Amino acid sequence: MSTLTQIGYSGVRASQIALTASGQNVANVNTPGFSRLAPDLRSVASLGGVGVGGGVQVSDVRRLASDFQNQQLWRATTEQHYHDTSQQYLGALEGLLGSEGSSISGGLDNFFAALSEASSTPESIALRQQILGEAKQLAQRFNSLNSNIGVQLDALHGQRTAMVKEINGLTENIAALNKQITEMQSAGRETATLEDYRDNLLKELGGHAGIRVQAANDGSLTVSLANGQPLVAGASAGQLKVALNAAGEQEVSLVFARTTFPLVQDGLGGNLGALHDMEYGALRPARQDLHDMASALADKVNATLTAGFDRNGNPGQPLFVHDATSVSGMLTVADLAPEALAFSDTAGEMGNNGVLLKLLDIKGQPALVNGSLVPLNDGYAGLVGRVASASRQNQADLSAATTVTEQAQAQRDSISAVNLDEEAVNLMTYQQAYQANMKVISTSNALFDAVLAMF
Repeated sequence: MSTLTQIGYSGVRASQIALTASGQNVANVNTPGFSRLAPDLRSVASLGGVGVGGGVQVSDVRRLASDFQNQQLWRATTEQHYHDTSQQYLGALEGLLGSEGSSISGGLDNFFAALSEASSTPESIALRQQILGEAKQLAQRFNSLNSNIGVQLDALHGQRTAMVKEINGLTENIAALNKQITEMQSAGRETATLEDYRDNLLKELGGHAGIRVQAANDGSLTVSLANGQPLVAGASAGQLKVALNAAGEQEVSLVFARTTFPLVQDGLGGNLGALHDMEYGALRPARQDLHDMASALADKVNATLTAGFDRNGNPGQPLFVHDATSVSGMLTVADLAPEALAFSDTAGEMGNNGVLLKLLDIKGQPALVNGSLVPLNDGYAGLVGRVASASRQNQADLSAATTVTEQAQAQRDSISAVNLDEEAVNLMTYQQAYQANMKVISTSNALFDAVLAMF
């Protein structure tokens, strides 16, 4: 009877482990990144001469996870985070440039409208005062836009610094988990929980930058950036550092194994790659366009005015001052009295409007903006159009990337996530098996007692 009892006990033990695995699955149904467990059952061969069998044993409790699906999810997360972060800055820049109150085109129209109104009576002090007022308003629009873009750049730099610290924390934790998993696997201990935790960290890391992950035989993972630069190798982790260069721009470097590498940020992907692309593909070019327009406006207006004579017959003076190094004062208006505006092309002729008419012609004259010769209004319209177009395209890309991420998550969950209906069936099945095996043991004991009673 001992063989039957042994078989029954093995069935009880296997059912108990299977029930425990299902219980663990149900308990973690809402745990982010949890990979469900499934017992592998194997028949035990008979130890005697007759091949009846020796019961069952649990050869392993598998963690149901697909490296391929995880990699797909991490890549999709990288793409989604890239477009999401990009949209934050593109949307803000689009709203800023398109605002009626800060539009350069509106300011130019008001300035040239004031010049046109004064062309019939250039000697009017009131109209000259109005021109000075519109010039100051136009300069304020330039300064306000430039200052707001500077605020966005400062926010971007702060976000990059914080993100680098977060990435460093993630790589350190992944390296520490690599070490723990390697040690526990070598000792034959269960590592499913640590592997789930590590996968969650990798997903989070993938949101910050595109990553490549390779598994080693000892259970550790090697993690590198999409461009091949290493982040984690076994128990060693790289560290990112941010420093300001002489131009006031942030430079990111990677320190790994006591060696420092400059980090190439082009094509990084994720949040970190989006910050680089927004800084050098949107914010800085937009600010440079503003400087190009302010410089062209100041040069043209000043050159025209200094060739004329003011209301008192004195040589003309510049109206605008362009400072390429200033954030809040890139374009200012000189401290001129209304009488000092040189609208006459002949000294002593108060009602002469020869220079004033030349000032009006500036509105249609080409200026070099973003590498093209265009009128100032067209240059600004082109800037607004480029940002708006980039924002619309990015929104479409974000929508597509979000859909892909949701699909990748669903595919991962189809393999790894807990299905309560399935677990309910498993619990019933394993419970019935447990009870049946207990019946086998009970039957074996009864037979053994009957044999003993014969003596």
